[in-house]
Amino acid sequence: MLQRSILVMILLSLSAPLASAQDDVMDKIRLLEQQIQELKALKQQQAVTEIKFDHCMKAIAREKFCTCISDKLPLEVGFEQYVHTLVTSREKLGYGAMAPEQKKVVDATIEVRDKCIEKGFFK
Repeated sequence: MLQRSILVMILLSLSAPLASAQDDVMDKIRLLEQQIQELKALKQQQAVTEIKFDHCMKAIAREKFCTCISDKLPLEVGFEQYVHTLVTSREKLGYGAMAPEQKKVVDATIEVRDKCIEKGFFK
């Protein structure tokens, strides 16, 4: 009986470090999966930025300005939408009826243009 108790205690003492090590491995796996997702999102964002830059260069052909615009526009705003937002009145855009998030995107789009122009990137 005493031998059994000792054996059980030894087994329990050995299993605790194994469970802890397994938890550490699972934590590392979760962290790696999160990092992979972040890298995928960054790669997608870079691809979108490159497309905006290419479209801007085709239309405007000012590298510094196009870099500024493509880097600073909200992610969901493509170059075509940027132009549309700038050349369309707020009334025709339906700005008054937009949700606050949509208004924020329109405002940010206009602000980006102004900032890129102010920096002299259009010269």
